[in-house]
Amino acid sequence: MKTRVLLFIALCIGLTGPASAGSLMQPDGVPDRFLGASNAPSTLVVYSSPTCPPCIRFEEQVLPLIKSRYVDSGRLRVSVRPTVNNALDGAILLIADAGGLMRRDATLARFRAKRAEILAAKDKEKVLREIAAQSGVDHAAYDRAMKNSDRLRALQRLTDQAYKDFDVKGTPSFFLDGVKLKYDGTINSFSRHLDQPPRR
Repeated sequence: MKTRVLLFIALCIGLTGPASAGSLMQPDGVPDRFLGASNAPSTLVVYSSPTCPPCIRFEEQVLPLIKSRYVDSGRLRVSVRPTVNNALDGAILLIADAGGLMRRDATLARFRAKRAEILAAKDKEKVLREIAAQSGVDHAAYDRAMKNSDRLRALQRLTDQAYKDFDVKGTPSFFLDGVKLKYDGTINSFSRHLDQPPRR
């Protein structure tokens, strides 16, 4: 990635103020986008960054299982909160937002699939622009996205809140009904709780 893009994003991250204290269900900066019924009896909050390998494995391998087993049955709703751990995360999330809400998840999936290529590239911005174009984000829209400091600061506030207020140590991190879960890389981390009979 060209130095100017990384420098801009790094400066915006560095200029963020302290996260506002709040409850887990009051995300700072970026509202939740839930997958599942609003009246589901359980809620899973996931902090995930687009360049984190365990996050990628979760979203590609485990989340579809959670969706088919618990979300589609109405037992669970899930919010995957975007987390900025580095400048590349910030750039990818800005590009995904620029593609519009309907394309956002597909755009992020495309970036996840190209992670190794992005990291290996000498000119990372060229690769990012190519992936962005495949997602419907043209040259001008890409440039506007990289200048969207308000959105980047909002993403960083959400990240800061996770690390400062909720004892998040890294990504991915999981909270089921407000309780932080230990994640073993499989759906068992969730099913051992969700498959319990409801308390009377």
